[in-house]
Amino acid sequence: MAEIVLTDVMHDECVKMFLNLADKSFAAIGYKEHGLRHAKLSSAIAGNVLSHFNFPKRDIELAKIAGYLHDIGGAIEMRQQSLFGAILAKRILDRLGMPYSEILSIMSAVGSHEEKDIIPNSQITAAVVLGDKTDVHFSRVRTRSRTGLDKHTRVNLACKSSFLRVDAKKKTISLEITIDTTIVDIGEYFEIFLERMMHLIKAAKYFDCMFVLYINGNKFL
Repeated sequence: MAEIVLTDVMHDECVKMFLNLADKSFAAIGYKEHGLRHAKLSSAIAGNVLSHFNFPKRDIELAKIAGYLHDIGGAIEMRQQSLFGAILAKRILDRLGMPYSEILSIMSAVGSHEEKDIIPNSQITAAVVLGDKTDVHFSRVRTRSRTGLDKHTRVNLACKSSFLRVDAKKKTISLEITIDTTIVDIGEYFEIFLERMMHLIKAAKYFDCMFVLYINGNKFL
């Protein structure tokens, strides 16, 4: 039996429908984009993280799949979207023919990627957290108006670029972002994203790395 790879998951019609519905659910409550763009980028970053640490190719592929599927639970329920996402991932991957040993790894990553108070339980989970939580960018905001926006939306609107840099030799994982300070000041960024930064610090710690944050070329963490 052939191994299930990311392209198999991306081409699955049920996955497409769940991701589309999840994004609509996030949009209905005013959240930023959680659709195909976010799924693809989270997937790519998750795989890239593990490749820098020379994990086996199969682990890298599983991280990509988990990163792609991590938000599908939003199609069913928002407050427990991670739990529902894990259940949906199990059913989809089982139908595609993935062995349960691999399904469980992906279910765990999808189901626990929002756990902010603990160090991730696997390299796949840690990679998904890094892929998901470093996607801060103006293109995720559904409006370009600067009026009537909450702080969380303004921070994303202000972010003109973001890049996650992994240096396995120096044992650092760095998020490099560029912010338009006419939209939001750096203090507001920290006010909104401090909890997210702590989440990223724990994910980096799984790889025995220090998490570093650069804003407009200046080191803050």
